[in-house]
Amino acid sequence: MSFAVPYTECGSCPVVQCPGKKLWLSFWIILPISLLLFGRGFCSWACPGGLFSDLLSKISLVKGKIKGKTDKILSSFRYIILLACITFIFLLNNPRWAIPIRTGDFFNSIKLTFEHADTYWLLRTFFIIIGFSLILIIPHFWCRYLCPTGGLLEALKKISIFKYITTDQCNQCDKCHKVCSVETRPGEINCTNCGDCSNSCTLNAITLKKGY
Repeated sequence: MSFAVPYTECGSCPVVQCPGKKLWLSFWIILPISLLLFGRGFCSWACPGGLFSDLLSKISLVKGKIKGKTDKILSSFRYIILLACITFIFLLNNPRWAIPIRTGDFFNSIKLTFEHADTYWLLRTFFIIIGFSLILIIPHFWCRYLCPTGGLLEALKKISIFKYITTDQCNQCDKCHKVCSVETRPGEINCTNCGDCSNSCTLNAITLKKGY
């Protein structure tokens, strides 16, 4: 079978030759565990898309410009995409937009999928490609503003046991924001709990909190 949103669930992707087909079940086991322990830690430590985004973000053209209300407004788009994904998967029963490809090597399978896919599948795919391409302009654009998995983890990350936070010693110098590749601060919107900023604080005002 083949479905509308293979990005959301590798197990139902029409590109049967993709190695992700063998890994998607373990993903759905690891994701809730990592959420409970480290919030959005999965985004920074294990997500392949996050790794790709991190590499592209090193050469992003516009850095440190998206903040405040603009950042929050753009961040809300991922919840719309998350809602759309949930609708397609659970309410519309993953409508078929592409023909399953079961022959040939990986890249040939992708080529055949594009040749035989429905217009909706092509639009969805090009949307994802454009979303990742925008990382070349704004760091982590996909992860910050469009990723449905990131949106789900962002909404639930407060339940995590371990999380980086700023203490009362923080003097708002924003050194942590400047070194953060996602351009945020510990515990705030889009923080992936990676801890990369902890060594930037000269006041030791960034700490790993244990407990709810």
